[in-house]
Order: sequence, then structure tokens, then C-alpha cells
Amino acid sequence: MFVEVIDVIISGLLTASVYALMAVGLTLVYGVTKVFNFAYGSLYNLGGYIAWVLLTVVGVFGGYLTVFILAIPMLLVVGYLLEKTLVAPLRKRSDWEVKVMMMTLGLSILIDALYVAAFGGRMKSLPPIVDGYSEIYGVILSNQDIVVFVVSVVGILLLAWFLNNTRMGLAVQAVAQNPVGSQIVGIPKDRVFAATFAISTVMVGIGGILLSQKYFVNPAEGSNIMIKAWVITAFGGMGSIRGSLYAALIVGMLEAFVGWTIGLSYTMIVLFIVLIATLVVRPQGLMGKGA
Repeated sequence: MFVEVIDVIISGLLTASVYALMAVGLTLVYGVTKVFNFAYGSLYNLGGYIAWVLLTVVGVFGGYLTVFILAIPMLLVVGYLLEKTLVAPLRKRSDWEVKVMMMTLGLSILIDALYVAAFGGRMKSLPPIVDGYSEIYGVILSNQDIVVFVVSVVGILLLAWFLNNTRMGLAVQAVAQNPVGSQIVGIPKDRVFAATFAISTVMVGIGGILLSQKYFVNPAEGSNIMIKAWVITAFGGMGSIRGSLYAALIVGMLEAFVGWTIGLSYTMIVLFIVLIATLVVRPQGLMGKGA
């Protein structure tokens, strides 16, 4: 029994690390633009499909190391172009936040349809990043899970370093904290918006690559990830990166324990019950600020 509980806790931590990676990206976009990107789940699938094409169709050398080297700049470009071609023109209009959210919702439907047209509706399987198992203090862990955890944590730490130690990172924080004041002091708001979309696309795309070995690659999986990312973002507090990290940990643990006790089919039900109960007591979420 004790060993099973430890296994469930570890499983929750591993899942939470990837959820945190993806939710932080979504939170970053909302914190800067005050817009919820409904195409986020479709961009998650983009990472999975890029990995599938590179590994099974192209057959690149170097395995997943090459996949990450090639996929990261691809995702950066996609996120940047989406913001510049679709979001930026809408920002010049009144009530642009609502228009952008509607656009991203339509974009999500379009992208998923393109996935079906290009790759079919059947699930695509990816090889594991690494094979084998390791024993740590009597607990047997998949090497695959260890790598996924390490990559997710490194991704979050790199984002934290970027936000706190680069000019663009500090500009992102300034725009998120005070959009008007940041413009007054000359911070290029358009560049910050584009950078934010590009970075968030990379983070969710990496999440797609990391989780595709477990959930496979299929157009429908993006909507499931979108729901979970939204739950984590709302639970932690809209725009709060720290809140998203805490919420991802809670959601990962809940998912693991619910799956262990009453079954995975009840996971989403329990998550929404907890989310609703939290928002009733604290509408701004765990770390969000009241308006």
C-alpha cells in the first residue's frame, strides 16, 4: 500500500511538471495581453505532429535531441507569425480582446481540421525518448518519465531566467504589470506581444512532444489539453505564473489520486468540482488579485 501511494505521488509530480510547463505559457499570454488563447490546444498538437513527422516520416538522426533542436525554432516562428498576422491587426480595433479570443477559437477549429486533412483522424504513436527503468530508493521509475520531468523543470527555469535577466523578459513583466506605464517609458508593446505569443507556443509545443508518447498524437487531444490548461490557469489565478505552478501541482496530484482510487474517467469531473468550489470561495483563484 505504501509503495503504491509513493508511485501515485511520483506519477502526480511527473504529470504536474508538464502541465506546469504548458500552463505557464498560457498564463504568460493572458498576463501580458489579457486575452485567452483558445488555439493553445491546437498548438500543443503542433509539437506532437512535428515530432511525428521528423521521427517517422523524415527519420532524422539524433532522435529527440534533433527533434527539439529543430522544433523549437519552428514553434517560435509559428507563434510569432500568428501574433503578427492575426492578433496584431485586431489590436487596432475597439474591444480587440474579445475579437482576438473569438479569432483564436475559430483558428483552433481551422487548425484541427487541417490536421485531419493532412494526417488523418487516426492516432499517431511516437517512440519513447529513452528506454528502460531506474530504481531510486526502492521506487522503480521509467527513464522516460524522468527525462520528461527534467525537461519540463528545465523549461520552466529557463523561462524564469529569461523573465528576470533579459531586457525582453523585464519588458514582458512591465507590460503585464502596467500596460500604459510601460508604453510611456518607451517599451515596444508590439514586440512584447509577439515575443509572448512565440514563447508560449514553444512551451506548449514542447509539452506536446513530451506527452505524445503517453497520449499519442491525434487532433482531439488538443481540446483535452486546452481544458486542463484553462482549469490550471483559472485555478491558480488568471495571469499569475506562481499560481499556475501551484495549480499544476494540485491538478497533477488530483489526477493521479483520482485515477488510482475511482478511475481516470472521473478525473475531469473532480477537477471541475474542485475548480468551482475554489472560485466560489476565492473568485480570483489561488494567487490572483481581486479587481
